[in-house]
Amino acid sequence: MRIQEKAFVVGHNSRNALDSSRSENKKSIDGSVLKKQLDPIAAKKEEAKKKAMGIVGKAFENEKKIDSDIETRRQKIQELRNDKGVANTAIREIEENRENLRKSFGVEADSKEEKDLKLLEKEIRSKIPGSDIHLTKDERESIAKIKAGGLTDYQQQSLAMLQDETPYAMTVYECDREIETENRIISATNLERLKSHAMVDAQKEADAVMDQAAKEIIGMVVDEAKDNIDKDMEEKREAAKEKAAKEEELEAKIEKARDEKKEKEKVTEDILEATTEMAKSTTELGAAQQEIKDMMNKMKLIEDDIKGAAVDKSI
Repeated sequence: MRIQEKAFVVGHNSRNALDSSRSENKKSIDGSVLKKQLDPIAAKKEEAKKKAMGIVGKAFENEKKIDSDIETRRQKIQELRNDKGVANTAIREIEENRENLRKSFGVEADSKEEKDLKLLEKEIRSKIPGSDIHLTKDERESIAKIKAGGLTDYQQQSLAMLQDETPYAMTVYECDREIETENRIISATNLERLKSHAMVDAQKEADAVMDQAAKEIIGMVVDEAKDNIDKDMEEKREAAKEKAAKEEELEAKIEKARDEKKEKEKVTEDILEATTEMAKSTTELGAAQQEIKDMMNKMKLIEDDIKGAAVDKSI
């Protein structure tokens, strides 16, 4: 049987996997561990597939062992039949020789001598293990009388030849018993196999493993999607915070620039006012100086007049 693969949605979640693998073992890298860390969903799928294959494979191996055991037993049965056939052939040859012996002695098949021999032969055959031949009380009494009266040469030789059949008869008996045993085991095995449905049960178990893995993988995909959504939302929140901080910083800079502008404007006004005052003061100072100068000029004229007058007076 073949495991039917389930459909999986394969995703990737490799956060910190490589760094973790390196930190755990810097000297050597376990490929399976690294793969599991880098792609846990694919690793889960591979693990489930491996487990399912193991279940079916184990059942298949058991079936193969059962088939091999049955085949071995069938081969043994064939060998036993061959051994039985050889033994029966030997028995037939001995019986043919006994028949030839009878003819050579000229003993009739319906004679008392032959009938007595058959009774003695029955006694011998009844003693072979597994024989279903049984002597009656009258037969035992008749056999005792025959032995008491003595056996003929023909009877002695024929019975001696019959004794040679015993090991072959034993072989036939043992072969029949073993063949029966092997056939019984084979039948019981086949019947138990029909009851157990090992391969069908193994396939069901494997399917259950794959179904469970599929559910777990779906859960992993959902969890990973949630993680990605949460991460994305967190990144957006962080971006929003950062944007708000930048806007706040920009607003502060603008406000500072406004304050600085106002301050500069005030300083400018103060400078202009001071300059105006200074200009005004300078104008007034110039006027005062001019007035003084004019007064001094007038005074000089007066002085000159005085001096002129003095000169004129002296003349």
